Order: sequence, then C-alpha cells, then structure tokens
Amino acid sequence: MRRDHRIGARSLILVIALVFWAVCGTWVHAGSRTRIAIVDLESQGEKAKTQDLGKIAAGWLTTAFVQQGRFDVVERQALKKVMEEQRLGLTGVIDVNTAAKLGRVLGTTYIVTGAVISYRQGMELDVKIIETETAGIRVADRLTAGSVRAMSRKIPAFVAQLASQFPLDGFIVHQRGEIFTLDVGSSAGAKSGMQFDAYREGEPIKHPVSGEILGTEKILTGQLQVTQVQKNLALAKTVKEEPNQTVSVGQRVVSCRAAGSPLWKPSSSPVTTVAGLRFYQAWGRQGTGTGDFYMPYGVAADGAGNVYVADTYNNRIQVFNTNGVFQRSWGQVGTGSGSFIRPYDVAVDGEGNVFVADTYNYRVQKFDANGTFLLQWGRKGRGSGDFAFLSGIATGPEGAVYTIDCKLNRVQVFDSHGRYLRSWGRKGKGSGDFVAPMGLTVDDQGNVFVADSKMRRVQKFDSQGRFLAAFSDKLSYPTDVAADPTSGNLLVLDGASSYLWEMSPTGQSFRSFGGPGSGSSQFNKPYGLCADGAGNVFVADTVNCRVQKFSR
Repeated sequence: MRRDHRIGARSLILVIALVFWAVCGTWVHAGSRTRIAIVDLESQGEKAKTQDLGKIAAGWLTTAFVQQGRFDVVERQALKKVMEEQRLGLTGVIDVNTAAKLGRVLGTTYIVTGAVISYRQGMELDVKIIETETAGIRVADRLTAGSVRAMSRKIPAFVAQLASQFPLDGFIVHQRGEIFTLDVGSSAGAKSGMQFDAYREGEPIKHPVSGEILGTEKILTGQLQVTQVQKNLALAKTVKEEPNQTVSVGQRVVSCRAAGSPLWKPSSSPVTTVAGLRFYQAWGRQGTGTGDFYMPYGVAADGAGNVYVADTYNNRIQVFNTNGVFQRSWGQVGTGSGSFIRPYDVAVDGEGNVFVADTYNYRVQKFDANGTFLLQWGRKGRGSGDFAFLSGIATGPEGAVYTIDCKLNRVQVFDSHGRYLRSWGRKGKGSGDFVAPMGLTVDDQGNVFVADSKMRRVQKFDSQGRFLAAFSDKLSYPTDVAADPTSGNLLVLDGASSYLWEMSPTGQSFRSFGGPGSGSSQFNKPYGLCADGAGNVFVADTVNCRVQKFSR
C-alpha cells in the first residue's frame, strides 16, 4: 500500500508547531486558568453576512474573555493555523463533536462557538461553550441588541455572565502539615472561604464495543476550604475526606458553589445552561389521566415546594412536588362549589391557601392546600367585584388577591375573604390602560406587573394602582409574568414567539431563551409562569400539554 508522505509531514509539522507554541508561551497554562479557544461565529442574515459580524463578534469575545483575567485564550493566529491543518473552516458551523476534537488537539478545556443573527429590528448573538472532554454543551446563552455598536457595548457584561458559569480549576501542588497549597490564586478569582472538591484519577473508561478510551474515572477524595489567598496560589485546609480516600498533592481541585454543593463535577453528564437557567425536567402529556394535561394555562408554587397547575380543559387543579411527582388533584366540570369551567389561572398565598380563577364561571374560588373548598366570590358583570373574562390571578405580600380581566381590561384587588378593595385600568393605549391583558404577578415589595398582551408590553404599578413604568423591548404577546425572589429579576413569558425573557426590575432585558417547538426548553404557545423561593422556574407549556421546570 502506498503511504501518503505528505500527510505524515503535515502531521509532523503540526506536532512541532504545537510544541513550539506551548514552549514559547503562545498559550501557556498560567497557574490554573481555564484554557479556551474562540472560533469565528457563523454569520446569519443579510447584514451579518455583509459585515462578517461573526468574525467581528469572535474578536469581541476573545478580548472580553482575556480581560476576565482567569482564562488562557488561544491566540487567533495559532488557532487559525491549527484549524487549517485539520482542514476545518474557522466559523461556528462546526458541530459539537468536531469542536470537541479541535479542543483536544489545541489542549483547551472549552471551545466557544455560535452565530450572529441579524434581522430587521436588530441582532442576536448566540453562544455555545463546548466542553472538549465530554463533547457536551456546558453553557448556551443569547445576547440581543438593536445595533452593532450596542452589541459591542454589551459584550463585556455578557462575557462576565458566561464566566460566572465556570468553576475554578487547578491542582494541589504542595502540602505542609494540614495546609495544602493550590495553584489557584486571586488572579484566577479565588477568595478566602471558597471551597474546592478534590479528585484523583482512576481507571480509564473504555467503550465496551469499540474499545476507544472515552475518558478517565474521576474519584472524589474530599473537600478543601481556602484560608489565605495570594496572587497565584491559595492555602487551604481539609474540611472533609471521603471514606477510604485521602486528599494529597497532585490531585485536581474544582471550586464548589457552596459547601456540599458542587458547581461542577467531572463525572457528571453535560448540562445546558440558558439565560442563567438550566432546563431541569418536563412532565405531563395530553390526556385526562392522573398527571396528564389538556391545555394547562396557569401554574403556581407554594413555600413548601409544591407546584399547582390549572389544568384548564380538564377543569381541575393538579398538585405536584417540585420534581413533578403527582400529589393530589381536585375539581371537575360544573358550576357548584369546587367545580370549574375552564379555570385559567391559580395562585397560592403565604398561608398555603389556593385561589383559582374559575374563568367561565366568572368567579374566584378559595381552597386550602388539600383542595377543601373554603369560599367563592364574583359573578358575570361589569360592576365592582364582577368579571367578564378572569384571565389571571396573584397574591400579594399583604395577603390581598389581585385579578386581571382580559375583557374588562382592569385589575381588581380583594382581601383574602373576597371583599372588594380597589381596581384600576380601562381599555386604551395610554399608561395604566390595557388591551386584552392575560397575566399578572406581585413582587415582595407589593409592586404589580401586568402582561398587557395586545399592547406588547408589561406595565408596573404600586400596590395601590399608581403607574410606575412600562417595558416593551421585543415582546410580541406577553402572556404571563413572574417576579423571581432569588435574583430580583422579572421573568416574562411570550406566548406568540414562545420565548421566556429575563429582565431587570426596571425593564432592561438581560437575555431570552426558548423558541417554538416540543423539545426541552422549547414551547408551544405557553401561557403560565411562576418562580419559587428556591430559584426554580415553572412554565405551563400550554399546547404541548406539559410543565417545564428550570433551575439556576
């Protein structure tokens, strides 16, 4: 067989080049900083292609990651030479497996890839960060902007958000008595009190069929806590050792989010992080059985970790624990107490009382946490306390119950016993007016946020109904809002575009994720949204007849 000596020579040149770059410091691993490479992003859309915005954005990302001070970023020319040698294009169209192989050739832990998408109203930067060891997407996030200049200004903060998802990663390099020295210092982001998991390498993990070595077993040996930090190193002491294991020099260390709560474990499967939230699970399917749904419109969470779902077309309330395990249900079609006709929303107060927007019965029903009927109020009409289309319900910190009426275009407020307190709003386009509002929420300070659906905005009021602000950005048809008590941010669900937006309390958009579909993190005309006190977010994915859970 004739051997192609040109390929052998090319490979030899590559090896020499890699050694040269490593020795000469083109991308020397300084301390224990995470090593990454950023390929040119794909350009999608006329403006993005004309201006080659994918390449420009890659340059912005490179600069911003370098400025973080905790990453070793492969120099662009070195990256280009290796990609040419490997016969790869330099754009983000390379797939996950190819990116992982490239990262292993480069000796990097992560490859940053993605796309810049231009459209008439602005542009989006979609970024995927691929872990080379597992070929899994560790982080995915999206940045939106109205112009190229606006996007360039947002890049540093965007990269800081991406960087926050990465653990600090290093080695134990010295031991004296009970004190260990880590090659992770303040320049890499280490701080006094920070905790690290320590790992030793075990046996190689081989594919049972092909025999290919897929990786190496990582065995947790214990946990260290930093006591003192210098620029390029940290001193730490052992706070825990695993049974039959010993923490020692040479072992790898990975930072933890908190004591006993690892941010990242080498042996775990890849997790996709989107918009600061991670898809956790989904449950439900179309049907009438226990745990099935038929067009669920509303969702709420209580302080005990239970999730209440307004199973609208099944005319019932179903209750699950935080992981989607069915607990109980109540209701059937009818007009009597405890029966419903198309309940559109559900809310839970601080005492565990459950309030249901019994939409086509034109009333609110109140139950205890077990579904025992307590009282009801409302009737069809236009007067105070009447309803025409009760589309949303929420409870406030003072125990009041807030409702939104899609046809009467107003908010009504009641006490927990159903006594009318006040109302505001009318049909119109001005501040404080509404056109077909679908959902509302109340934050811990008593501020009221209303999804003013046909006006493509969210309006903010104080608890008395005084107008404070309006947020619109790129909303198409906001169907529900939720105040996240863990981040202080506002979450907005867009039923038309099937996106979930995260905003600051003043309406500044941070990011969005989702999109139409039936896969994980995709939605089909979603209408219900809530956030619990543990940082979990639940979406009533209405037409997909399921609930999706996200966590931080």
